[in-house]
Amino acid sequence: MTRFAIMKVAAIGTSLGGMIVAPAAQAQGLPAEGEPSNEIVVTGTIVASEMKSIAEQRRADNIVNVLTADGIGRLPDRNAAEAVQRLPGVSIERDQGEGRFVAVRGLPSQWNSTLINGSRLPTAEEETTSRATAFDFFPSELIDQVVVSKAVTPDMEGDAIGGSVNFITKTAPEERTLQLTAGANYSEKADKPGFLATALYGDRIGKLGFLLTGTYYKRHWATDNYEPRRGGDGIGITRLELRDYTGVRETTGINGAIEYAFDDGGKIYARGTYGSLSDDETHYKHRLNFASNRVEVQHIFNTLITELSGGELGGVHMLGGGAKFDWKVSHYENLFRYGDTPDGQDNSYFVVRFDQRNVGYQGLENRGSGNLAYNEIDGGTDPANAIGNHLPSGFQMDPSLTRLANVELYKIRVKETDRIVLEGNLTVPASGTLTFKAGGKYRDKVRDATFQDLFYTWNPAAGPVPTLADFPLMNQPGRGQYLDELSIGKQYAGQFSQVVSERNLVDWYLANRGNLVLDEAGSATAQNGGALGRTFKLYEKQAAGYLMGTWVPSDILTLLGGVRFEYTKTTVDGQVLVNGVLENTRRSNDYLAILPSLHATLHLDGDTNLRAAVTRTFARPDFGDLAPGGAFSEADLEFAGGNPNLKPTYSWNGDLMVEHYFGNDGVISAGAFYKRISNPIYDSRVVGTYRGIDGVAFLAPANGASGDLYGVEFNVQRRLGFLPGLLSNLGVNANYTLIRSKFTLPDGRSVRVPRQADNLANLAVYYDDGRFSTRLAMNYKGAYIEEYGTDADSDSYYGAYTSLDLTVNWNVTDRVTVFGEASNLTDQKLQYYLGSKERPLQVEYYGPRFVLGVKASIF
Repeated sequence: MTRFAIMKVAAIGTSLGGMIVAPAAQAQGLPAEGEPSNEIVVTGTIVASEMKSIAEQRRADNIVNVLTADGIGRLPDRNAAEAVQRLPGVSIERDQGEGRFVAVRGLPSQWNSTLINGSRLPTAEEETTSRATAFDFFPSELIDQVVVSKAVTPDMEGDAIGGSVNFITKTAPEERTLQLTAGANYSEKADKPGFLATALYGDRIGKLGFLLTGTYYKRHWATDNYEPRRGGDGIGITRLELRDYTGVRETTGINGAIEYAFDDGGKIYARGTYGSLSDDETHYKHRLNFASNRVEVQHIFNTLITELSGGELGGVHMLGGGAKFDWKVSHYENLFRYGDTPDGQDNSYFVVRFDQRNVGYQGLENRGSGNLAYNEIDGGTDPANAIGNHLPSGFQMDPSLTRLANVELYKIRVKETDRIVLEGNLTVPASGTLTFKAGGKYRDKVRDATFQDLFYTWNPAAGPVPTLADFPLMNQPGRGQYLDELSIGKQYAGQFSQVVSERNLVDWYLANRGNLVLDEAGSATAQNGGALGRTFKLYEKQAAGYLMGTWVPSDILTLLGGVRFEYTKTTVDGQVLVNGVLENTRRSNDYLAILPSLHATLHLDGDTNLRAAVTRTFARPDFGDLAPGGAFSEADLEFAGGNPNLKPTYSWNGDLMVEHYFGNDGVISAGAFYKRISNPIYDSRVVGTYRGIDGVAFLAPANGASGDLYGVEFNVQRRLGFLPGLLSNLGVNANYTLIRSKFTLPDGRSVRVPRQADNLANLAVYYDDGRFSTRLAMNYKGAYIEEYGTDADSDSYYGAYTSLDLTVNWNVTDRVTVFGEASNLTDQKLQYYLGSKERPLQVEYYGPRFVLGVKASIF
């Protein structure tokens, strides 16, 4: 970014700040320089949350943003990941329209430390082998506060290049509390309702306090999707996949906490947490395979289950003279598995494919890589949003000609366990202005991952190959509305085959399992090497220690500095295929990360702070990147392999932030940040042939040369109390983060940091009069590179995403609140593309979703 561009953005931020600051100063009469504001405001559902968040940010010794549960105990979104996307510089990645992974300042989610109650959690997820924690399984109702640290301190986990996101669960209330919530939800695309329910009970009996929270959230969802798969030349479309998803998601959460308070302010406590997501999917896919001159009809059924469970025991002990010691012992495990589809023996991502051959596609081109379709950007005839099916005029699917091709059992199980995490911290005041803190943390982690992709074909000895005509048939669910966002959607749906229900296909499979034979060459197994990259057992031990001091020499200056040491030893057990023979292998790697940091806060007056920080952080290599083998996915046309010799990624970080507070219900801030990143890990991508299959993308991780990331950040949170009448109940939250980066691939090409978006923005306008409140919120995340190709035109991008959401709350009485939520109001699409949006790889629509509910505070 040029110096002029930075100055231009800064000028915009200054103008916006002037619009907010000047009227407030005139209407309210800001306190004199150096005097804190003591303005008392009427609080409502939204304002109460804003005030608590601002107060936490104001008294922090480092650069943070805070989000707290609102006046009726809810975060503004349905899951933990979506809740934090409103904060400056924070973004999320989505699955089926719901937030899943959290990232700070546009960096890869695995480069950030995502915590619960200060500890990084074990991870388990279907298709990723990274250290990023998926939070779509964790209900926001269990969370009291989220603290995003842009510059970490020595007493925090150091694997946080982008920052640290700490989800703090609810603890025992000060008085007896019983809260009940119930509601209904509706997905416009699924056209089915669901429901939600939450109960919270807590009390404090003398020195003993406890809390128990339970929540259940069931919702129907649907997705319309098209995916052009590219052929051997990298740009031609070898097959067009028309995907129609429907499903039911169920989120369950339980949180329990108990504590005993000592007279001196100390306490001992125990917490237990359980969160699960069950996603029951039905997926019908028509694949127009141009290169093979056939139509493939896939019937896909599966239940994806993610479960987190664990707990912690800890204490805070006052030692006299202001000194204290706190400790914690915890154990957590995270499990991903498939449900019992088709049964408990073969639980998997269950796929049954039928093919109609010799369909006679028209209008294709052969440029040396077979008969392919081409987008207009590549000199073809197919627009990006209206790729033709190239079927002959009047073509219709014939069930009697659509024969069984194969049955696929795609099997994944991942379990990661933090067997024990030990933590202790000692805080000792050395004087009235200087405090020292020292501590350590030990983690013993095990990750066990297994993978197989098994293909079975019909045994000719069992009789004629089954066809679709041999099954009871039905219209595909949602067929009439498939891709109704696009004019070509009706054309696609009009030529869909009828399909078989899950029940009928499962019954057929169980009755005919013995008539199917394993296609050993086409499957991905340990025996042929195809499953080795995702089948491994990892042992990791992490030991950390730190020393830090906080010095407050005067009312206007706070200095916090220290150093953290983190030692990691990782051992991976796996297998490699050598000349057709499987051999066990064990690879180990260890390293010591030395992470100094210095933070300074200058209190320019009672309402204005200037903050600066210099820190060093790192990111451990992803688990799958360390696996010694490789794995092939026929469905995605990808072969992914590991690299046990990867080094951790390090970053020197510089942050500068100025913030001005408007009493206790507003803040405006502007800042800049810079990161010098060494040993970044990226995915290289080369298209080739694997086992006779053309157009396969070969992916492998590698360390790159050092690179730079820098940017600016602006934030405004302001209740517009200076406006007259009802307008004084309005408020605005707006933030913008501009990010630029540059590093060099081994081939010499200059690119941005992987998965880094250039622009992040939020804009929300709210009204809160103490009884009625509503908020309209826009969230924007710019496009980013997901995988690198051989040149800019072959880089895979995740497209820009803009969401528009609305929340409404009405306090019917002091104890009863009715609330409503509407998300994705503009039916924003998710899109991946190759080099340009005119060359799509995946386009997906989810439709708007709605929630209506009531919360009662019984006492």
